[in-house]
Amino acid sequence: MELRDAVRRHYRSKWGEPARQAEFRVAGLLAEILKWDASVTGEGVTLYTTVGASDRPIDADRADHRIEFFVGLRPERDEIASALAALALYPARENATVSHGHTIPSDAPFWKGTSMRHFLVLRPLQRIIEPFQFGEGIHVEFLQAIPIFESESSYKVKHGSAGLLDLWKERQVRFWDPERRAEPA
Repeated sequence: MELRDAVRRHYRSKWGEPARQAEFRVAGLLAEILKWDASVTGEGVTLYTTVGASDRPIDADRADHRIEFFVGLRPERDEIASALAALALYPARENATVSHGHTIPSDAPFWKGTSMRHFLVLRPLQRIIEPFQFGEGIHVEFLQAIPIFESESSYKVKHGSAGLLDLWKERQVRFWDPERRAEPA
């Protein structure tokens, strides 16, 4: 069994069949995005997940450690799929490492009517999907990708991801809401 098949099966074991699926090809690389409606996730949000980021190790020193990404939004915003696929392919295309606390920019806003164009990548505060082992020692972890504004990205640079999370908690920011407005930092 291929690692991609194992990732798909892992998602399906948690939420059943996805409501939608899409494939994105860039420079010979393939990422898939799977969607589960809020009514089946148990999280109160629609979840969009990647398949394909785990094709490559996080870095040469950790060949056994792989990642996939997910985004939770309410209300749903299917336009996020393209940017999420680009995130999944980012390490291979840019020869870069993506891990907890990283901020990854996008070429364009995530959907019409927003200026959000960065992902904040985090280990979720509450585990949404369990990591799993594949074959002889490959470990797959699921990181949350949160759409953020330029001002939030700048705040994170100055105060770290924990500082941004504290600010959101203090201001009761609903970071899963794609219709939220940028707040001055």
